[in-house]
Amino acid sequence: MNNNEIYDLKYTLAEYILPRLEAFKEKVDKNEAPTIPIFKDDSTFLGDRDNIDELSNYWSKRLEEMIFPFEYYVFPEKHDALEFDEINKKFENGMKIFAKYFHYLSI
Repeated sequence: MNNNEIYDLKYTLAEYILPRLEAFKEKVDKNEAPTIPIFKDDSTFLGDRDNIDELSNYWSKRLEEMIFPFEYYVFPEKHDALEFDEINKKFENGMKIFAKYFHYLSI
């Protein structure tokens, strides 16, 4: 490890996390993830917890929200069309969801 990696650690972490979250989401989207959370404590999930397709779709959307903050640090130019307030809202939401579901990030 060099000092540049810790100088702006958020960028170093984003570069590490982003491709792994994207690969994880791809597994979920291809139904290659053997486990999917049931979101029993999540009041925002309004679907049927016994329906694997609904759970998988919901999980994929949460992963997409998680990806945004890391993608924003790695590829900020991809989000040039967004207003500053929208970026901040999506960023904060994505980080909150990342923290909330961190323990579900396993296959």
